[in-house]
Amino acid sequence: MRFDPVECGKRIKSLREEKGLTQMELAEQLNVGLNHVKALERARRVFSLDLMVELSVIFSVSLDYLVLGKASKLGYIHSELDTVIDTLVQMKKNL
Repeated sequence: MRFDPVECGKRIKSLREEKGLTQMELAEQLNVGLNHVKALERARRVFSLDLMVELSVIFSVSLDYLVLGKASKLGYIHSELDTVIDTLVQMKKNL
């Protein structure tokens, strides 16, 4: 498996949208300019390791997923925990 900057940019855009962030909000969190985020999402800018680490923390995903698109056990665990939490919240509302 090889690094594909275009696919990585698409994952970043998708994760940003899932989190409900605008490009400007993500740029502010990363302490970079808006054009930098736009260029990352379009694969027109080289990714630094520091930036990739920050993105993985912001989006709560592994670097394997962010860089290579590999699903990790951590992502699966987060998903399962979210499902359990949602179920418990619904149960509490019904009490």
